[in-house]
Amino acid sequence: MPTSNRDNSQAELHTTENKQRTMTQARISRATYTIALAGALMVTTSSATWAQGSVQLSGIIDAGIAYVSDAGNTQGHQSAWQAKSGDINGSRWILSGKEELSGDLSAAFMLANGFSPTTGTASQQSRLFGFQSWLALQSQSLGSLTVGRQFDEVVQFVEPFSLGGTRYGGTAFSHVFDNDNLDNWTRINNSVKYVSPLLGTLKLGALYGFSNQAGAFDNNRAYSLGASYQYGNLDLGAGYLQLNNASNQSTANLNGAVPAGAPFNAARQRTWAAGGLFHFGKGAAGLVLSETRLDHATSINNVVDTAISLPGDDVRFQNIEVNVRYTVLPNWEVSAAYTFTAGRFATPTGVRYPKWHQVGIVNTYFLSRTTDVYAEAVYQRANALAGTGIRGAQIANFSRASGPNQLVAAVGLRRRF
Repeated sequence: MPTSNRDNSQAELHTTENKQRTMTQARISRATYTIALAGALMVTTSSATWAQGSVQLSGIIDAGIAYVSDAGNTQGHQSAWQAKSGDINGSRWILSGKEELSGDLSAAFMLANGFSPTTGTASQQSRLFGFQSWLALQSQSLGSLTVGRQFDEVVQFVEPFSLGGTRYGGTAFSHVFDNDNLDNWTRINNSVKYVSPLLGTLKLGALYGFSNQAGAFDNNRAYSLGASYQYGNLDLGAGYLQLNNASNQSTANLNGAVPAGAPFNAARQRTWAAGGLFHFGKGAAGLVLSETRLDHATSINNVVDTAISLPGDDVRFQNIEVNVRYTVLPNWEVSAAYTFTAGRFATPTGVRYPKWHQVGIVNTYFLSRTTDVYAEAVYQRANALAGTGIRGAQIANFSRASGPNQLVAAVGLRRRF
């Protein structure tokens, strides 16, 4: 039977509808593909962008057992066995990160929390990020600019030449009362710091800590300068630190550069330091010279027990340290140091000249790249303390002795992560 015009029209209509449906599906498929491709590109781009920045958790835990020959203070001669933390390195956990902003510029930050693994308490006057907290812009060609709570230039440029404050000797090796800050007791709050790039073999640095007090620009402020130089096997460094009206008393400006953690209550503290390290074979020998002057000092605060009261003395500490560090085997290091400290206390009853001799040795054995055990012995003798307000010898991180002699022997375990 011949096909009617109506049947032909219906067939043509079905054909047209099928074509339109196919074209619509094709458009939908292309649109879906486009959206999926755009999403993939966005995810890829986002991943690439975030890949430029990173956040890392790291830190160190240091704990052990120590014998102290005399920790009696005013109670008389009393020896003690103690569980201790931080005899070499203060324990802390660190959040740090870095983001590449351009080929030569990056942003970086550090939030470091000091703590005691033997008690679980926070260090640095119980601050959350008391060890350090700062934000920086870093450039290989222009240097770095850092803002926050951070170390001064004496710590950065001279401390590496001392055993105190480093992994080779640490806390117990610091100079008496850490008077020159080479064991980094003091951090500078509200500070801005600039460190130059390496200029040939020279590097320079400067720091300023704000008092944050209106109308009293210099009340609890700080500033510091430093430089380092390399010549063959010889590394050299020098630094200067000044604190004005740094105090932990309730009447002080506690919003300034050194609140609560002030090592001394004094109208002014000035510290000069210089050092060098000569590398030879498997070892290195170091020399550090430093001097701290305190104007109208009323107390020494950075001690384990109660602060040492002073009657507004003008105080001077002069330190000479010689040290050596040697790698006996790839996993065995030995370090030793001798420090002589000469003091001058201008008291209301006359000038006093106390002296301290301190010698120490550390054996470190690495169980792995990140874990080591150590054994150390430190001995200190204090002379001519009468009239100074200081009762006895005191090795850093331990209570005061009742007399002029103190010996510490300790074993410990350190884990880096």
